[in-house]
This record gives sequence, C-alpha cells and structure tokens, in this order.
Amino acid sequence: MTAQAINVPVINSLEFARKALEFHDILPLLRFSRLSEYLASSDGTVDISLIGKVDAQGRPILQLRVQAALILTCQRCLDSFEYSLDLDADFIIVANENAIPSPDSDEYDDEVDYLVAETQLQVIDLVEDEILLALPLAPKHEESTCGGTGRTELEKPSPFAVLKGLKTGKSQND
Repeated sequence: MTAQAINVPVINSLEFARKALEFHDILPLLRFSRLSEYLASSDGTVDISLIGKVDAQGRPILQLRVQAALILTCQRCLDSFEYSLDLDADFIIVANENAIPSPDSDEYDDEVDYLVAETQLQVIDLVEDEILLALPLAPKHEESTCGGTGRTELEKPSPFAVLKGLKTGKSQND
C-alpha cells in the first residue's frame, strides 16, 4: 500500500462513537475506485468529517459530513458539469441487524440511518457508499444551462421514402 492509504483509518465504530473521536481529512477523488466510473473526471478532492458521539438516549452515533465538487456527465447533452455534493448523514450504531427497529415501530427514526457495529470499519468505504447513494440517477445540468437537447441522431432515410420514390419513379438520392 502507498503512504496515502495510511491516511484513512479503519475504526471500531462503537469505540469511535463512545470515545467521541473525530476524523477529518481531504482525500483525492482517485481514492474512490467505485465512484470513478460515475465521474466525467477524477480530478478534485473530497472533504470528510466523521464525528463520534453518544446521544441523549445513550445511543452511539456517527456523524458523517462529506463535501466535494464532482464532475458528472449530463444525460441530456452529454457535456460535463460540476455537481456540488454536500451531504450529512447520522448513523445510530446497533449491535446487530436484529437491533434495527422496523419502520413501523415507535423507536424508528427516519432522520438517521442504522449501522451495524464493526470492529474493522473502513472509513473510506462508508464515505464512498454515502456518495454513491447521494448521486442523482440521471445527472443533468439545470434546464436553463444545458447546452443541448440530447444526442444528435444520424439522419436515416425514411423507409417510406424508398416507396415514395418507386411510386414517382425517382430514387431517394435524386
């Protein structure tokens, strides 16, 4: 591994939250291998802030903040454009999947996500997962700033033009 790979920690998520630890870093987009296939350019950085804490109910929490300027390809005109990503995610850490409350229960909080406690949580994987979830399904410029209306199609002769030419005795190339 390169010296760069040492920057991003592997944490014990439960301990990180209970000890109120923090991680702040700026990483190059090139470090996010799964994200790169969605980008028009891998130039740029991702600003990451991960804060552990225990909430008023005594639940361990991870607060993730990610900011980046991503270069995406507009699905309307196929030009690249800058997409500002500014996401905040709160995770309640639970012992196992069974501890995640069902959406029907009173304990369920739709403002936060639940994360199963891990002793070897790769912070970069957590960040990349959240970025991928935040990307638009079909990225597009704003309607007023889009440079085109879509892919230009090659002009194909109408199949009926051939029939019209036969009827009038002319070929379509005349």
